[in-house]
Amino acid sequence: MSRKAAALAVATVFSVSLAACGNGNGSASSGSSATQSASPSASAPATSAASASASDGAAAEDFSKKYDSPVTLTIGRQGVSGNNLPAPDTLESNDYLKYIQNKLNVTIKYDFSVEDTDAFNQKVNLAIASGNIPDVMIVSQDQFTRLAQAGLLEDLSGLYDPYLSPLIKDYYSSFGDRALKTAKVDGKLMALPNTNIDGNYQLLWVRKDWLDKLNLQVPATVDDLEAVAKAFKDQDPDGNGKNDTFGLLGDSHLFQDGGFFTFDPIFNAYHSYPDSWLKDASGQVSNGSIAPETKQALGRLREMYASGVIDKEFLTRKSYDDNAGFVSSGKAGLVLAPWYAGWMLSDSVKTDPKADWVPVPAPLDADGKRNVIMSSPASNFLVVKKGVEHPEAVLKVLSMEYQGLRLLDSDAANLYKDKGVSWLNWPFNLQLDYFDSVARSAAAYKQALTSNDTSGLKPWQLATFDSVKKDAANPKQDMPSFANSLAYYTGGTALESDKFNRIDPAYTGQTETSLKRGANLTKLENETFLKIITGQAPLDDFDKFVSQWKSIGGDQITKEVNDAVK
Repeated sequence: MSRKAAALAVATVFSVSLAACGNGNGSASSGSSATQSASPSASAPATSAASASASDGAAAEDFSKKYDSPVTLTIGRQGVSGNNLPAPDTLESNDYLKYIQNKLNVTIKYDFSVEDTDAFNQKVNLAIASGNIPDVMIVSQDQFTRLAQAGLLEDLSGLYDPYLSPLIKDYYSSFGDRALKTAKVDGKLMALPNTNIDGNYQLLWVRKDWLDKLNLQVPATVDDLEAVAKAFKDQDPDGNGKNDTFGLLGDSHLFQDGGFFTFDPIFNAYHSYPDSWLKDASGQVSNGSIAPETKQALGRLREMYASGVIDKEFLTRKSYDDNAGFVSSGKAGLVLAPWYAGWMLSDSVKTDPKADWVPVPAPLDADGKRNVIMSSPASNFLVVKKGVEHPEAVLKVLSMEYQGLRLLDSDAANLYKDKGVSWLNWPFNLQLDYFDSVARSAAAYKQALTSNDTSGLKPWQLATFDSVKKDAANPKQDMPSFANSLAYYTGGTALESDKFNRIDPAYTGQTETSLKRGANLTKLENETFLKIITGQAPLDDFDKFVSQWKSIGGDQITKEVNDAVK
């Protein structure tokens, strides 16, 4: 799997491919999102009272009420790459649109659909500049900000309670106020945000069979990780009599939200959070890239690289593809990657059936915590043009879509049944789920396995549970089932650990100066950090980096960020 393919799988994971779990309506990708049931993890945000109050019975009936007179909405959105709708259906004419029309008497007409991301963004930007936008769009954070500043958006505050389904309101409530806050301007709800679920940070995946062979314990700290990596590199854990196994694989992207083989956990163990904006005790927001703790983490990585514990060639490899190849060929037993790495890791069993991967929240800091920076709760926004005659129809359509996507409406569940049609063909392809969706489902699967009772599972969880159950009965015999179980169940269960210290960034957007100079700052950071780690520059060059970062735009961006969060 290439890095691009992995990114596409992740997009599917964090979307609503859950529909594929029930009837084949989801993406044809092998990844599909774990969802809900069971209780939230202890570290999930508390439900906000404001959102929770929106689920009263009277309001719940309104989202599905059919209009007496026809309503028409125009939409501009990104097209579907590799669209697999059966002929003669198209994005602009298909059974999903007919379903909405039959259920609500709402006709959706496409103003534009552009598949290429850059071309789509250009189209949206031109529409914003002209002030002539469709009734509905799904836009980026920057585009949302510009639309709101231009006064082009409808205020949805008074429509949220009566016209949005209880299910979707529950999704937002699971984030506390974090998700909806991203779509508010001066206290008004000016869009419906997508939701980025928990779990995009790295776990430490380790081959337990190698640990057992070398009489080693599961690593918990950076010291433990280094010791295990050294043993895996030097002590022939695969038993072939050759010096051909790796310690710790690396990636030229040293840290990355959702990164595979990146070093985020090692930075985080030192309370270093590069590229993240965090508030200090005085209330000021600063960037983790220039924090003293980052220099400390770089020093430790430098030592690990010098000793050979970190792959000496990681800079010159085609990072993801090469590293995934080392994993599948049985040459690597330590991987820093998110829970959904289970799909990639499962390939190693084809080479060595004894391969036994376990995920752990590590390395821990001095207080025994695996510090993680949470993803921005939202990154895309469903916006409604100001002055639309029936703005509430947008919320009703979205609500009805999710009745179908979650298999709660049998009429929608049968649309394109077993045809592998992507959920993205629904008109409002806004990704929504519970904050702790993956951990919830893992807990539900565990309960169902233990009790042999699936009555507690939701409809969209049944197909994934079938994989979990099949693999539990005959481990590693059916590879698709094993891969799904390793990701959804084994990886998902790891997210329930009380070792996680989830940290919410103070700011996740872009400022005027960061849009202009951010690329230069990132280039400076990457070059400096990689040179320090690989010994091409002394550790004290970090101090020079900080000074240069501040002088070429960092200080101005910091000021703008602090102004933005006031």
